[in-house]
Amino acid sequence: MNKIGIIGAGLIGSSWSAIFASKGYEVYVYDNDKQVFENFNERVEGFLNELKFIDEEIDLNKSINKINSNIEIEFLCKTCDFIQECSPEIISLKQELFARLDNLSPKEVILSSSSSAMPISLITQNLKGKERCIISHPANPPHLIPCVEISPSESTSQNTINLTKKVFDSIGFSTVYVQKEIDGFILNRLQGALLNEAMRLYSEGYASADHIDSTVRDGLGLRWAFMGPFETIDLNAPGGIKDYIKRYGSIFSEMAKHQRSVPDWTEKNAEKLEKERRTFLSKEDLKIRAEKRNNLLKSLRKLKKDMHEDVSK
Repeated sequence: MNKIGIIGAGLIGSSWSAIFASKGYEVYVYDNDKQVFENFNERVEGFLNELKFIDEEIDLNKSINKINSNIEIEFLCKTCDFIQECSPEIISLKQELFARLDNLSPKEVILSSSSSAMPISLITQNLKGKERCIISHPANPPHLIPCVEISPSESTSQNTINLTKKVFDSIGFSTVYVQKEIDGFILNRLQGALLNEAMRLYSEGYASADHIDSTVRDGLGLRWAFMGPFETIDLNAPGGIKDYIKRYGSIFSEMAKHQRSVPDWTEKNAEKLEKERRTFLSKEDLKIRAEKRNNLLKSLRKLKKDMHEDVSK
């Protein structure tokens, strides 16, 4: 498998294009909105430069030349071995798109979705080729966060699962295998748990948004940059994880009993948060801050690579 099809040339599609091309794949990109290609090359070149900061061996010109943009969907389907769909998170749109991909591509081609929350069985419920369909959900931006969730349905074949893992292993990604379907998969459910508690603490007046952010940014996040929650608690008690649970498990059990209320995600609370956030970051500076985020991410990736903590080492 050496030819990758990308459906959607926005931020996620551009990011996928950069990472696959940098690892030697021929990449073919389709989008029904032709205007998106006006800035596509500029986006991809920027992403490739960020990747080269992490891995100096990447050849920028060679990578750029491997990307074939603004390709017709029919040509993409008959040419590529693996297709990664990156359309908006609208169920009817994804269902229609997968129906086209299923009809246009040979039966051995794997059809993969970047969906953030929808299980593949919902997207492919009326397809003949369900066995070759799978979720491959990235973190954002994919080229800087090398983690992808592989989530099959009961209809997905083992061959599809194996080949999909092989594709992402080949580009140096950490592959999270979701063993059974669940809305939001693993990443967004973990993120959702933290977001819901953050929103609850904010809306009930326990702390400001910035102080809640700093608890993660300057506290928990420093550990989480190189270890997950289970490894964290395994190291936080003298006798390891079982010892930690014995010492502190009841604290978390008691907290969970009082976390059953739905946090305030209303428009009123959103307006309050918006006003508070804009005192720290103006709307005009959102893009600048996102660019700095990417610079911080690539520097962190480089540090982890140098310290032999990066999955793509």
